[in-house]
Parts: sequence; C-alpha cells; structure tokens
Amino acid sequence: MNRAVLVAIIVVMLLPVWFLIVGSLTEMRGLFIMPPRFWPRMPTLDNYRWVTSHPVLLWARNSGIVLAMTVVLAVAVSASGGYAFAFYSFRCKRVLWALLLSGVMVPRMSLIIPLFVVMRKLGVAGTLWSAVLPLCYMPMGLYLARAYFETVPKGVMDSARIDGANDLQILLRIVAPISRPIITAIALFSGLGALGDYLWQLLQLQRPDVHTLLIGLMRAAMSRGGGEATVNPIGYSLASAVVLALPMLAIFLIANKYFVTALGGAVRE
Repeated sequence: MNRAVLVAIIVVMLLPVWFLIVGSLTEMRGLFIMPPRFWPRMPTLDNYRWVTSHPVLLWARNSGIVLAMTVVLAVAVSASGGYAFAFYSFRCKRVLWALLLSGVMVPRMSLIIPLFVVMRKLGVAGTLWSAVLPLCYMPMGLYLARAYFETVPKGVMDSARIDGANDLQILLRIVAPISRPIITAIALFSGLGALGDYLWQLLQLQRPDVHTLLIGLMRAAMSRGGGEATVNPIGYSLASAVVLALPMLAIFLIANKYFVTALGGAVRE
C-alpha cells in the first residue's frame, strides 16, 4: 500500500513535466483540446526550430561562463569561510558567525536595489560579473561547510602541520578531498542558483551580447515572434522551458549522490 501511494505521488508530481514536454511538441490547435492528450496526434518540432533560430550558442556560452565562475567562487568562499570558523578561535567569532548566517533570513528581493548600487560602484553593472558576484556568498553553503569540516579527524590535520603544511595546503589537499560530498553539494546549490537567477539577470544583462540562455529565451518567448498559423505561440515558451531545464537536470543527476551524502554528514554533526 505504501509503495502504491508513493508511485501515485510521483506520477502526480511528474504530470506537469510530461505535459510540458507534450505541449512543446504540439501545434496550435492541439494544445487546447479537452480532455488534453497524453501525446500529440501530430508531433511537431517547429517550436524547437524556433528556439534554434536564435543565437542560443552565444547565450549558452554566456550561461556556461556565469555557471563556472559562480561555482568556483561560491565553493572557494564557502570552503575557506567554513575552514576558518571550524578550526580557528578569534575575537567576536560567535557574533560574526551569527551575522553571516543572518543572510538566510533576508529575502533576495529586498537586496535588489542595494546589489544594483554595489554593482554600479564596482563598475561591473551590465556585465557577466554582475550576475556572478551576488551569488558568491551562500550563508547555507558556509553553514554546511563548517558543519562538515568539523567532522574531519583532527589528527590528520595535526600530522600535516608537523610535516610543514600551511593552512591553504591543508584545506586543498586534506580537508577538501575528505569533504568532497559537501563541496559537490555547495557546487550544486550555486550552479542551480546561477542558472535560475532570472530576475537579477533580467535587470543586469540588458545587452544582447551578454544574455544568458535563460534571459535570451525568455525574452524571445515573451516577444511572441514568428506568428505562423500552424505553430502554437505558447509552445515557444514550453520548448524554451524544456531547453532551460536540461542543464539543471544534468547538474542534479551528476551531483545527486554527493548531495545526499553531504546532508547526512552535516546532520550527524
């Protein structure tokens, strides 16, 4: 019985995804048929041809750059900060830790204007850097890194210090390899955040040459270009959503096992 309920819940959760795929393959008349079909009678790829008629390679390159820079910087900030708070004692440590973690309770929308001003002051407004820098600091990533690092055996680190290793070498060669699950989980969180940060990227990346795949396809879909009588205008948005979901799905499938392991380690701590 429990298995049947679980299967039913999974089916209900996956139905919107299935109709998303079906809608992206449906021509204009087929989408509004009631009851809806579970597979279009005459599947068409015209919606996907419309997607490829735009500079998706340029947008994909920009998305890849934003993704790579965000993941590298977010992992570096979270790992170095977690290492410092896990293994060092210094004045006002608890107060500073509380202030850093308070970012979890601050809604992202309330930071839009301050972030916009900061990007202008730094001179990176309207560039890909403006989409990367606000995502480098992750309060939850810092918390998970510290919690996981504190489970690393102290004897291994002490042996490395006796052999003359400095803190950077210990972090890169000992702590990071042992903590690969949490590093991968932080990379997963930051990567998904970079790929789905629609509102901020929409405000910052105004020029067509710096559009990411998310901004380029969503703007093109909302413009409702084309107007062919046989193609479903809504299908443009659905096909764009399928294309945008593919990199997120790939990242999650690759990092899924590390994500589960990382949360288990943090909870045990």
